[in-house]
Order: sequence, then C-alpha cells, then structure tokens
Amino acid sequence: MSLKKVTILEFAPTADEIWQIPKHNKDGYVSYDEKNGLVSILDTAHEAKPRPEIITTYAGGKATNAARVMDKLLDDESNLQVELVTFLPPPPKGVLQNLAPMDLNGITIQPSTPAGMYVQYLQIMGLQKIKPRFEIVPELEEKDDMQTTRRCIEITLKEDKGTLNFSPPIIWSQRAAEAVKIRVTEVAKDSDMLIMAGAPPTWKSDPEDNLTPNKLYASIISSLRSKCQVSIDSRGKYLYECFKSKKMPRFAFMNTDEFGDLEGLLNGLNPSQVTLIVHDEKGCWIWDGKLPNSCNDYDKGEYFPSIPVSKIFSTIGAGDSMHAGFLKEWLYNGGDIHRAVIYSQVVAAYSISNEKATHGIDSRRINDIFREILN
Repeated sequence: MSLKKVTILEFAPTADEIWQIPKHNKDGYVSYDEKNGLVSILDTAHEAKPRPEIITTYAGGKATNAARVMDKLLDDESNLQVELVTFLPPPPKGVLQNLAPMDLNGITIQPSTPAGMYVQYLQIMGLQKIKPRFEIVPELEEKDDMQTTRRCIEITLKEDKGTLNFSPPIIWSQRAAEAVKIRVTEVAKDSDMLIMAGAPPTWKSDPEDNLTPNKLYASIISSLRSKCQVSIDSRGKYLYECFKSKKMPRFAFMNTDEFGDLEGLLNGLNPSQVTLIVHDEKGCWIWDGKLPNSCNDYDKGEYFPSIPVSKIFSTIGAGDSMHAGFLKEWLYNGGDIHRAVIYSQVVAAYSISNEKATHGIDSRRINDIFREILN
C-alpha cells in the first residue's frame, strides 16, 4: 500500500500480568467447576495462602496489545512508520512534579503518576519496531472518581482451563474527553492510518452533549483529514455512531457478541466504505462494503475458518492478535483482504496456543504456517 505512517491510539494504558495457580491442597486451588465457573481453595483462613507463579508482565490495553503483536510481525526492512500514542495523566502533587522528561534510547519518558511511569517503561521494553509516544494531558489528572491508568491481572489454573480476569474500567471526565480529542487531532494530523481498539473510557455526560462515550470514536474519525484511513476494533454500540458518520472507518472488527449490540440498528445503515469483520472461535465472516440484514445473519458473509490448535492456554488477546495480523498483511501485500484475513487467523491461533499469549508471538513460525496454508 502507499501508506507511510500508522498511528495507534491507546486510551486505556495498563500494566498487565498473567499469573498461574497450581493445583495444591494448601497453597493453590483444589478444584475447578467448569460448568459453573467456580474455583475451590481450601484452608485460606489459616496459614495457607494461594501462591501464584507470575508468567509474564507487560504493558496492556487493547491498542497496546495490537501494537505489541504488530511489532513482532513487521519486517525489519519496512519503510512503514508505526507509532503507539498513549494518553497519560500528569504527575500528582509532590516530588514527581519536579521530574524532567527523560530520554531512554531515543524515547522520551514523560513525568506522570507512578502507574503512568510504569506503563511507559513496559511499553518501551515491549516494542522494537513501533515507536511509543507518550502524551500527558493535564485534564486526565486522577482526582475524584477518575481512573486514567489501570492494572489488569489474569489468573490461569495450571491443570484446568479456567481463568479469572480482573480488569478495572478507565474513567474520564467530560473535560478530559474533550481535551484528549483535541490532542488526537494534533498527533494524527500527518497519519495515513489511525488504529483504535477496545471500548472507550466512560464518563458522566448529558445525552445531548456533542461528545459522549458512545460518540468518541465517531467524533475522532470525523476530525481526521479525508485521506487518513481508520481501522477500529470495538463493540457494535460504538461502531454504530461511526457507521452513521460521513467519514467512516475503513475496517471494523468485532466478535459475535459485540456485533449483537447492533440488533435493531442495522436498518438504514449503508457503510459502503467499510469492510466489516465479525469473528468468534470458529473463524470470521467478512462483509465488504455492506452489512448483514440483521445481527442473526452475520454468518452469511464470506467465511474463513479458524486455524486448529492442539491446546488453548487463553483466548485473551485473540481479537487483538487478529486485528494486528490483518493490518500487517494488508499493509504489506497490496491491500489483499482475503490474504490478510487468512494471515490474521494464523496469528490469532498462535496467540491462544502459547502460555504468554500476545507476548509470545513468533513471526517466523507464523510465516511458516501461513506459507503452508497458502500452498
């Protein structure tokens, strides 16, 4: 493709950890009821404490997850410039306010909250080809009920398939949302493609406000220059506003559950500029320049099966991996959507079949599997 600069936006910066609890009568879990999702841990009222093993720690957020996967897939010789822009709170009152920006291997670390600083270091450690950029927005100051960074923990059960995921929400204010939108327009002014992923932050707003959480993505897309294409992975209720806008995303990703948000809203929509990709564990369905007649008809689109794997460690991050894999292949190979979809299925399968999830992506092995399928 002729695109030269891609900007990925992260509104929900996160420090992610994957822990694993062994099955043990005192220091772990005893049983897992898969049907009811119940984990049994005995003797916790005495000296015994569950002692999970930390599998990996990395910067998270759906956009960061997609960036991490794409970073591992990009060719070393590529002229494509990809930037991950993360919006962070200013430092709180005290010693952190006296810090000056710091340079680390050509990346500027900005003074922020302790969590904001942690996220910056994790992003720098996790990215080689994609350049992180940190935007401190004064209106994101963490006060009252605002929560502008978070820590997510996924606990996996060693001998079973059960997982527990703790993922707090990101909470802004109306003032913060308006400020971030203005900052996005500035950082994306020379981008050829903008990537957004996940649900937007929440904040208290009046339904008559021009900028509500439901309208954030549509408002951002409308503010971009006409030649800037957009790829977005989110729930249907946020994409609905994008589909109604004059400027629409080029690609829209969502799983079948997220697509269900559009029930009763599809009539009258005609997003002729959008390629819709709906996916689940069975594979994905493509709608290019049109939408299904109803949410129950998504599987009448062009179908691409998922890639079989021998063992699933966790499905967390599978959609992010698919999004990143699709865009990498689409950008590199002349905009071939069918080829990009097949590649995306390989990347997603590889993500769920290793214990480090998106952190364990191996581009060489993925390329080998992809070539085998094409041949």
